[in-house]
Amino acid sequence: MMFIIFFICIPFVHSELHTFTTTCTEINGQMVAEIPEISSVAVLDGQPIDYYDAEIKKLIPRQDWMKEFASGGRFKEYTEFRERLQRTNEISIRLLMERFNHSHGVHTYQRMHECDWDDETGDSHGFDEHAYDGENFISLD
Repeated sequence: MMFIIFFICIPFVHSELHTFTTTCTEINGQMVAEIPEISSVAVLDGQPIDYYDAEIKKLIPRQDWMKEFASGGRFKEYTEFRERLQRTNEISIRLLMERFNHSHGVHTYQRMHECDWDDETGDSHGFDEHAYDGENFISLD
């Protein structure tokens, strides 16, 4: 008697959702020495990948693979983008303080960009949110 063994191969498809978020914060007014006036952090899948603030004026990689990426010219472009974002945020908070008639005190402006994409389907979604003193005032989908 002869036994034949069949192996059934069922491919498992694993869809992975990735999320990339950049959060920029501007604080205007009386400052705490340990908190920079402007800071920005990028997060990929829940892990911080870089950091920028107005005090150090450079983009600091937070993951080993980002440190390798930092040696290329593309990283310089990302640093320049954060510098432009810093100037834009400085203007934004001044305009908001003016609009809300806030001439003194501590005020914050925060902007968060996020996009997610699904490896399997290629679907993506993103948003751009702006907040002043902790209250959202613009949310773009």
